[in-house]
Amino acid sequence: MHDQALIWNTDANLEVTTYTARLRELAGIGDVCGRITVGDLWREDLPYSVPVLAHRWALDGECVSFEAPAHGTTYRFNLQPLYSPDGKVAGVSGCAVPVAEPQTGHLSPEVYREAERHAGVGIWHQDLRTGRTAISSGLAAMLEIDPAAPFDVRAFDHPEDRGDIARVLADPEASERYACDHRVCFGQSRVRTVRERLHTIFDPRGMAIARVGSLVDVSDFKERIDDLTDLALSDPLTRLANRALLLERLAAAVARTARYGTLSAVLFIDLDGFKNVNDTFGHETGDRLLKELSNHLQSHFRPTDTIARLGGDEFVVVVEDLYSEEAAVSAAQKLLNSLTRTFALAPHSVTIGASIGVAVVPRCSTVPEELLSMADREMYAVKRSGGGGVKLVACAPIREPPPSSNSLQTA
Repeated sequence: MHDQALIWNTDANLEVTTYTARLRELAGIGDVCGRITVGDLWREDLPYSVPVLAHRWALDGECVSFEAPAHGTTYRFNLQPLYSPDGKVAGVSGCAVPVAEPQTGHLSPEVYREAERHAGVGIWHQDLRTGRTAISSGLAAMLEIDPAAPFDVRAFDHPEDRGDIARVLADPEASERYACDHRVCFGQSRVRTVRERLHTIFDPRGMAIARVGSLVDVSDFKERIDDLTDLALSDPLTRLANRALLLERLAAAVARTARYGTLSAVLFIDLDGFKNVNDTFGHETGDRLLKELSNHLQSHFRPTDTIARLGGDEFVVVVEDLYSEEAAVSAAQKLLNSLTRTFALAPHSVTIGASIGVAVVPRCSTVPEELLSMADREMYAVKRSGGGGVKLVACAPIREPPPSSNSLQTA
């Protein structure tokens, strides 16, 4: 442990329960008995009650580290949540170690601004007594605005996210604190994703006197999450939906057929002659053919239909908003006709066909896995018959329930 470290603990209300004698001396508290808060320990030089805000984050279960000036020098703060035996956060454990140059004890404003800019962090502070809002240089740089201009954080909300933000703010606890990820618009049509937090500061009488908010640019993090999600739910070669996403979309389609009284069709497609393409021209040409086919399927069907590749040369299409089994068979037949063509894959030209099995929702089943299995079975029946055809799963028509005895009329 650093011999200059300042250590303290708080309860869940951020009242200080223990702290070192050196910290008591620096804070000028002396041997005061009674209620001492984090704000009493770190009240000098720190902009916008940053330590209090950081302690609130620690109460949310986060480990927080930051540098800030206080008591004539600059400290590295490390905050960790304290847990009770039942696993709940019961307080915060804090440690501060001096890191500033001994000659001045302060980070220069330029260094502080650069640290904010590099971290993609911005802070604003609204004095509720005067209505005045001040913003940090980091926030001004993030939003490309004049730090002296009037500031309203809601003016930067992305129009498509305003409904979600309004729902967060409508929460009864949002008047005191909230956290929300959303997009902001600024500059020349620039859009970034931020994590916004707000904390309300109260005076000893319980009156709200200020609000402290922070914006952290999480765009890169969100993009990485989106990329990973896309990889987890899409076929890496064609970028079509994979089996996991197909089952999710098919379950949603089943629910919509029940809600609106329509039908959906599951088309299970296997290419005829694909193995010959691989054997004759190589797997690279085969992969190019699969990509061309995926583009063809996307142009052939509506954006509301789901197209997936299950692997190899097997594809599935979920066609929604149909009103008869004939319409399902017609959709499959039109697809089959469109696939009976020559694909130009320079320097080669290849001709393929397809075998298609069709299961109708909800006539055949309302279980996604079962629907795929049924359509798959009929597709193989077409294959065994020589390929190049469409076969509908034979399902008993839905029968209306018999009339109740109360509805029978006697002569």
